[in-house]
Amino acid sequence: MPDINKAYSWAVATCNAPNVGYSQSYRNAQTVGGITYYDCSSFINYALLAGGFETPSYAPNHNAFTTYSEPKELLRLGFREVDAGGEYLAGDIGLSNGHTEMCYRGGSGKGVFMGAHTDNAPLANQVSIGSSGGNPDYERSFPRLFRYGDGGATGYGASAYVIAALAGNAWRESHINPTLSQLGGGAFGLFQWDGSRRDALLTWLNENGYENTSPNGQMEYLVVEGDWIGTFDGISSLMEFLTSSSTNVASLTEAFCTCWERPGVPALNERIEFAHEALEYILLHANDTSIVEWETKPMYYLSRQQALHNAVLMYRFYSAGGGGGGTPSARKKKMPIWMWIRYHY
Repeated sequence: MPDINKAYSWAVATCNAPNVGYSQSYRNAQTVGGITYYDCSSFINYALLAGGFETPSYAPNHNAFTTYSEPKELLRLGFREVDAGGEYLAGDIGLSNGHTEMCYRGGSGKGVFMGAHTDNAPLANQVSIGSSGGNPDYERSFPRLFRYGDGGATGYGASAYVIAALAGNAWRESHINPTLSQLGGGAFGLFQWDGSRRDALLTWLNENGYENTSPNGQMEYLVVEGDWIGTFDGISSLMEFLTSSSTNVASLTEAFCTCWERPGVPALNERIEFAHEALEYILLHANDTSIVEWETKPMYYLSRQQALHNAVLMYRFYSAGGGGGGTPSARKKKMPIWMWIRYHY
């Protein structure tokens, strides 16, 4: 079944990946000289493919669609055209004469868009969020706007540095094992929710159709719960933590430990050490197609390698990690990352 969230996630990840550029000659995700290329309409096509939409399978020898044929194709896929002078939502597809992009952050009458802009820009800005001039907050409107469903996309866009900090904390708490129950205690799950917080977690998982041991359910609940007490290094809420553009892994790890975990025994060095290791592993393996299923071993701690495997899956969930090309050895640019949260009760 088509999923606009997956299409949106692919677009975010590809815009944030290094070694992705604009080309009309190699537009169909061809990799030349270590750079994977798209043009504006092929970027939309591959985003839709990532979302499970069945676009024409002509690529790479022929274009799936161009901006000229795109409106007809979007309508065939179940999109509807909405008022381009009204509200813009994440996941909307904007179209003008000869150009198309996907909305990253919505707004009234305009929004921040992402896509393949132009080859007349530095490589880092050719396929990006915002403008080809390097402004990630650049807003624009389009004369035509297409939407799938009613509510737009729900995007999680935390950086690899933030996810590494989460992984460092989860390593100390559960070895990143969503099935782990505390031996001799009542704490449970990836981040070892305890007491009334554990009860609230289990209630929410049950009410929202998740198994207690579901990693995706637990990760979603982390956001829904929104727990955070105090301020650390300028971060005073879970939202601020998840959307932080900081690249200081040690500080991010300590912030989550101090304000969310609040453990009796911090063991901070252990958390930070694994967080740095997780960052390197995530950046090397974000596109690893062999990493698909979560490693779990009920009631036992996972190995370091198993935990690193799960850290990649945590990254993909929270940040739309991986993407459609390039080698994720470093983030393309340090931009503010937006996160849109919709609660499903």
